[in-house]
Amino acid sequence: MSLVYLSVDDTDSLDGMCTTYLAALLIEELSDFDLIGLPRLVRLNPNVPWKTRGNGAIALAFGHGRGRRLLIGNIRGRAVLAFTRGDTVSSEELLSRAKKIVERHAHLSCEKTNPGLVVSDVQPSSHLYWRAVREIIPLSEAEKAISAVGGKFEKYKNGRGIIGAAAAMAWRPRDRTFEILAYRQPERIGKPREIDRNSVDAMDREIKSTFHNIDRERGHIAIAPASPCPVLYGIRGDDPNVLLRASHKVISEPIDTWLIFLTNQGTDDHLSRRFISGLRARQGAILRGEVSRRAVDIPGGHVFFEIDDGSGSITCAVYEPSGSMRQAARSLIEGDMIEVYGSMREQPFELNIEKIRILSAASAQIKIENPICPACGRHMKSIGSNAGYRCRRCHVRASENAAKFATRKPPMVSWYEPPIASRRHLYKPVKRFGIERKNLREIIYRIPVVEADNIQGES
Repeated sequence: MSLVYLSVDDTDSLDGMCTTYLAALLIEELSDFDLIGLPRLVRLNPNVPWKTRGNGAIALAFGHGRGRRLLIGNIRGRAVLAFTRGDTVSSEELLSRAKKIVERHAHLSCEKTNPGLVVSDVQPSSHLYWRAVREIIPLSEAEKAISAVGGKFEKYKNGRGIIGAAAAMAWRPRDRTFEILAYRQPERIGKPREIDRNSVDAMDREIKSTFHNIDRERGHIAIAPASPCPVLYGIRGDDPNVLLRASHKVISEPIDTWLIFLTNQGTDDHLSRRFISGLRARQGAILRGEVSRRAVDIPGGHVFFEIDDGSGSITCAVYEPSGSMRQAARSLIEGDMIEVYGSMREQPFELNIEKIRILSAASAQIKIENPICPACGRHMKSIGSNAGYRCRRCHVRASENAAKFATRKPPMVSWYEPPIASRRHLYKPVKRFGIERKNLREIIYRIPVVEADNIQGES
């Protein structure tokens, strides 16, 4: 397949805009080129300190289209078609025209907005993507990867957006999901979103291949962003063929534009299996080990425990927004074998837990009652670790074994997840585990979304 890739990152700000919306603007203003395959939304390391919101970049492929046409969007009443194959176009012209579009729409006045634009006939090495989604890499590394394949780039201000743009272009999926993004009418942007909660709930229950639609634990509509950006909502799922139907089931304010993206969301690509001795700050990690210090609560509802994998030990933190997952953390005692998924903080150096898998639970006797003083009948008090008990009134002493014990009721060997509202874009829900093996058999650019034989009336 011969085509030209175009990637952009870091055009938004906390006050508005959205890099995915720029994809719609690029498709609209470059309509004399054909879109090849689905536009890509690629999330990168969520632990990057200078990210604006979701640390997402976009990548599109353009050419002179051949093969089947696919209906993958609608921009202000005009159907967006993508081809399964394409012949190359001028990368110089594409860069020149895309540059003007970026400069016109990016929030360049925002201090944290540092756009990057990349155009190339060849994708950079996938190694760049895996580094950028799991670690923090220097700008020079991204520039070198682009130059190595003969690509061209345009950077603005400190140019950090080049990292995300190049990494998005370098993505070759091992796992993938899809998202249909619905955008607001321009006059409504910045106003409260109008989305019927019951319709989202019904859609979520009916279309099982979608995920992260609604947080029933907190009554939160998870498809809607909180920022004043152009996005009305986004529905994520494993089957692109049902996303438009899912969108039609959501009752909302009028939709101006919609697009279906190929994404790495919900894949856990930011995490990799590591040993505790090799952990570094702002990395994603999957650790397997034994609980070496049982959970303790601190003010604010946060829970901390420690695990050891033989190479070292690390404190694990389960914060209050993790909801009921804290109960699983509280139940852990020394000797439990677990697997934890999360990201390393810098200060303090500890693992922020994203999900927990209890592999086995240790048997233990749990103290349920202090011994009773034989003289006055009151409960005795502990006088220190393994030092026994004493009655404060009668000064009678008792050994540690005098307390009443019961066999521990172990936690269920299972997965434990936080509420949907607390999950990051890259968070892989447990229900998706194993599905990536099916995904690997598909050719990404040839997945039929909707055959475009009859596109009248689609909106």
